[in-house]
Amino acid sequence: MAILIKATGFLLSLMPYPLLELLTKLLAELFMIVPSSRRRVLLSNLRHAFPEWEHSKIYSTAKTSSAYMLEMGLFSLAYPFFSYDQRKRTISFPHETEEKLAQLRKSGKPVLFLLPHVCLFETLATSPYFRPQGSRKLGAIYRPNRNPKIDQWINRSRISTGLETFSRDRGFWDAKSFLEKGNWLVLLFDQHSGTQGSLSLFLNRLASISTLPSLLARSADSINVIAFPKRIGFFRTSLELKLIKKDISLIPYEAHSFLQNKMELNGGLPEWLWCHERWKTQQQYQFHLRLRYKRQSLPAKLPRTTKFWIRMPNWLGDVVMTFPLLDAIRRGRPDASLTLLAKPGFQELLLNLGTSDGFIALPSGIEGNSSQAFLKHRREYPSLIINFANSLRSDLECFGLGAPRRYGVCLAGRKRPLLTHSYDPTHSHTEEGREIHQVRLWEQMLQYFGLDQELNLSPIVLPAEKNPAKIGIMPGSANNPSKCWPLENWKDLIKSIQSNNKEVQINVFGASAEASLANSIASEFSESKVVNRCGKTNLWQLAQELSTCIWVIGNDSGGMHLSNALGVPSIVLFGPTQSTCTKPIFDSPLTILEDAFASPTESVNAICEKVFRTEPVSDLSVQFN
Repeated sequence: MAILIKATGFLLSLMPYPLLELLTKLLAELFMIVPSSRRRVLLSNLRHAFPEWEHSKIYSTAKTSSAYMLEMGLFSLAYPFFSYDQRKRTISFPHETEEKLAQLRKSGKPVLFLLPHVCLFETLATSPYFRPQGSRKLGAIYRPNRNPKIDQWINRSRISTGLETFSRDRGFWDAKSFLEKGNWLVLLFDQHSGTQGSLSLFLNRLASISTLPSLLARSADSINVIAFPKRIGFFRTSLELKLIKKDISLIPYEAHSFLQNKMELNGGLPEWLWCHERWKTQQQYQFHLRLRYKRQSLPAKLPRTTKFWIRMPNWLGDVVMTFPLLDAIRRGRPDASLTLLAKPGFQELLLNLGTSDGFIALPSGIEGNSSQAFLKHRREYPSLIINFANSLRSDLECFGLGAPRRYGVCLAGRKRPLLTHSYDPTHSHTEEGREIHQVRLWEQMLQYFGLDQELNLSPIVLPAEKNPAKIGIMPGSANNPSKCWPLENWKDLIKSIQSNNKEVQINVFGASAEASLANSIASEFSESKVVNRCGKTNLWQLAQELSTCIWVIGNDSGGMHLSNALGVPSIVLFGPTQSTCTKPIFDSPLTILEDAFASPTESVNAICEKVFRTEPVSDLSVQFN
């Protein structure tokens, strides 16, 4: 392996630069054609950094950046075989830079150079002029390459130029001592630093910034300088120096501010290594839904620039039950924007209720124009998709969007290979799988991925004026007709309510598919007393209508979950299904009638008694658990 690396480097050093440059461009073309995780990181980073750019500009910049990345690799292999003259030509020093270097040499003080990870940063090591005078030396802290053979070769190449090297993994104290003796030390300042770094903002996104520059500068009382080798041609740079005069603790942030300014003024600065996962600090799946940091330098309010997408369930009731979970995710990750992937009919409701920052309509099928339009959203590069649905189709949709992390629940007997991580509820130490409420099951799943926020079950109250004579009923159930209370029972209930109060107006709500049932009920009564609104409202209009009711009565259905979520006093009829796993969960006045199907007469009487109380209250027996 070592012989092959050396032979490759030697051959590259003999090749003319125009040919090598052509080679990097051809390889960059190939790199951008073949899908890979590294290619996605490159495009994703640019999309997040410059959201106003068109895709064509992002793609073009990414291709240039990948060519420069390849140039860096070729340079690292070739420069050990360069002649003295070749090394001299790799970097030029403008007059202003030469003056600053002369002042630094004359000072006799230790100098800490902060270097960004641009493609030709190694030119500082190759140049015979970028050195202190006398007995002082130039050193560098480096992060070892994952490939030990390549790492050994690169490190030996650096040493051969007279550079003293210190591994970032093991050489901190040696580097500190080296700097304290008055030497010059170069440090790459813009690499990911994990939870040991300081959580801060870089290009408006959370990033872990190394505090090592501040530690070194404080211990050595050094002069601190940003060194920026600007690429001016193939294998050639021009060095710019900027002294940092701010407080020592602010050195890393000043350096990042300098780099960000360069990016904004130089078309994204494609020579910077955009393919590195610079912003991955909060992506461990066990802690993904909370912020973890040892130290931080953050504003009081974070910009929501981390893209979390939520694949919503298909049925209204399940959608409503995710509301407190969405709120908990937003509180746990205040840097995250939530975009909901759901059926088009949910859009107006979800956006008007403020449950998210964006909405993407699910395609009508896996083929056709709607599917193609849906898959184009992969160019927005979400970092995470949480899938609340439990189907192969939903998994395919999430996979097609290309998110590198896709989370969901994997129930017993099911396999979900298209998820990157899944929560198995059989591992729960408290309750078993489907025996708990659906919301608690989802909550446990989110806790498995790091959520540490309590669920807020307060209702979403709309600014609507109550109509003291308006009672809503929902006699249908879109996803399961067996949940529907018999037609005659509804007629008996309406008669009983109107016999108690002739001023009451009953409004029948439901989907278009339930219009026949609603017509059968309404036909028995005067239009002024029973208003048939079934199929005449979309979901947002339904929410507004429900908010004006003093009571809403219905089967175990999505509409009743919505009524409960809006704080409307609600009575839900159960019979064929049990309330354990699917009852409404918001802290609103709620009555559950478990035996409504077995004893309709008693249920009618119980409903009337509840409705005509002056102060409706929530039964303790139906609290959410």
